[in-house]
Amino acid sequence: MLYLSLPPALLLVILSHVAARRAPHPVRWPAFLVLGAGLAFGTVCIGLALPPVMVLFLALAAALAAWPAARRRLPTFLPVSAGATLLAFGVVAWPALVAQAEYARLRDRFPFESMEGRAPSPRPEQHPGPVAWRLAAFEPEVETASQHTGRAYALQALHGDTVQLFVDSPGFGVSRMRMVQPTETLLTPKPREEPPVQPASPAPPGKYQAGTGHLPEAEVEALVGLHAGGVLDFVNPRGFGFVKDRGHVAGFQPHGFSQVPSSSKAWAVRRVELVGLLRHPDPVVYLSARLPAMDELKAAPTRPLDEFEAVGLAAVRRGEDIYAARTGAGVRFVGAIRSVKQCVGCHGGDRGDLLGAFSYMLAPEQ
Repeated sequence: MLYLSLPPALLLVILSHVAARRAPHPVRWPAFLVLGAGLAFGTVCIGLALPPVMVLFLALAAALAAWPAARRRLPTFLPVSAGATLLAFGVVAWPALVAQAEYARLRDRFPFESMEGRAPSPRPEQHPGPVAWRLAAFEPEVETASQHTGRAYALQALHGDTVQLFVDSPGFGVSRMRMVQPTETLLTPKPREEPPVQPASPAPPGKYQAGTGHLPEAEVEALVGLHAGGVLDFVNPRGFGFVKDRGHVAGFQPHGFSQVPSSSKAWAVRRVELVGLLRHPDPVVYLSARLPAMDELKAAPTRPLDEFEAVGLAAVRRGEDIYAARTGAGVRFVGAIRSVKQCVGCHGGDRGDLLGAFSYMLAPEQ
């Protein structure tokens, strides 16, 4: 790295001046070669290569070889050492300048975008008092999923300090602690599976009486796990990109399911629909042939909440994880989508805000 190269480079220049004596004294080759080679190549033993220092050592060695002839016309070694230094750093700076041109292209390819229009802020009434939903347990899962790739770090480096990006360019050296270098391959998100088709067609809503169809606690816990897994798949933490602030987000991938949620041994998911709370005056349910994906729901038709969904939404607004009940031979439940700390940067609002909900229809597992 450039900053790490400067101290040994300065020592090399000083050493070359000590070695370059005036006539008739010979050049002090042993001191320069032994100490200079240690400065130029010794760091390789600890996994740190400094190309500017290596090239400078070779350039100064050539300058010292020419010094006996040059000193007849030059009063000091300074012009020679200055030329060798400019040559050495110019040689290694050229790849860094080429990299900067590539980084500029990548900034156009993966620009900052504003989330103001894409992710409406939660409404104040969407934040309940005590939030029973397991935010503290869910946030580490989001964090772990988002760290499985260096893409976010590469996007941050690309849109961060351009001077730092220059001095950390590959031409200036490689260390074991080197930053992630932005490349098109690294920045391009890996394609996800397309949202699967809804397992079943929508059924006409039947009459629902609140308080009926009670489920055992063990089944409710299984449904909580099913919902948590579905939310994690839907938000896709690997696709968050780099979030500087709400107005500057790079590389974000829209939320969407890549598979049908499944973790309950007793029940199979037959349908999942998104309950929207932020874009319409009243809550609505988005209708789609596939499982919800935000980039496909912009133009999707909507319907009002049915009786069960209205009761379920009221429950999650009070802070419940899910609201579930038997309905005929199957099970229905509404699960909250709440803002964890990783969501606040794009969505605004506060941790725990209700961003939406999923309405599930389940049938007995075959």
